Amino acid sequence: TQFLNKKKIINGWIHSSCTVSAEIIGASSFDSITIDLQHGIIDIVECKTIIQVLKKYNKFIIVRVPSNEIGIINKCLDAGANGIICPLVNNKADCLHFLKNCFYPDKGIRSFGPTISNIYYDDYVKKANDYILPFVMLETKESLHNLDEILNIKDLKLLYIGPYDLSINLGFKLDDVFKKKEMLSLYLNILLKAKKMGKKVAIHCSGGQTAKYFLKKGFDMVTLSTDLNLLKISIQQQMKIINGKK
Repeated sequence: TQFLNKKKIINGWIHSSCTVSAEIIGASSFDSITIDLQHGIIDIVECKTIIQVLKKYNKFIIVRVPSNEIGIINKCLDAGANGIICPLVNNKADCLHFLKNCFYPDKGIRSFGPTISNIYYDDYVKKANDYILPFVMLETKESLHNLDEILNIKDLKLLYIGPYDLSINLGFKLDDVFKKKEMLSLYLNILLKAKKMGKKVAIHCSGGQTAKYFLKKGFDMVTLSTDLNLLKISIQQQMKIINGKK
């Protein structure tokens, strides 16, 4: 897709079902925005509404689905999502199954019914296989063990590193996720391997500082943080000012 031709993609992340919050994020300078159905407090109807809100801002819209299941993947794509992030892809079989769920035949097994996507795009069914972007999350010990076979899959264009789950899986505390040398080296080794195979790499971050760090290291895409976390941080900063601590 043309989206992948961009350099230094900055991704927003929506956990809240609030459409006013979605308007603020849509009107921002993010290159892409992800709606999180896995951990966000959002259902498929609210997801559809948020997609409709974001469409007018001409953003690349991604949905993280809760599981590698064709029903929810189809619903999100039919609602107008441009990309799908799939969690817990542990091996080659998981990855191939996910990719098939995202594409129409002969490339995949996605069924016909682009209810809302047909409104947004002319000749949607003819073009969808060329511009739908599947993201595979790398977040478990098993996925690390099977990284080479996952990277060898031709139709996989982009990996999404989940550093928090990776840290937990490897026995580190959440506070260590961007501090431990072992974890930072792991992210960079994944990046190096992926680049050798011609793949793009994204990573979830905790704010501007970590996002800037990973962009400088050569990551193609960074998620700044979640909407609710950014709200929390902003409130904490302003309260420190009021209380004379800053």
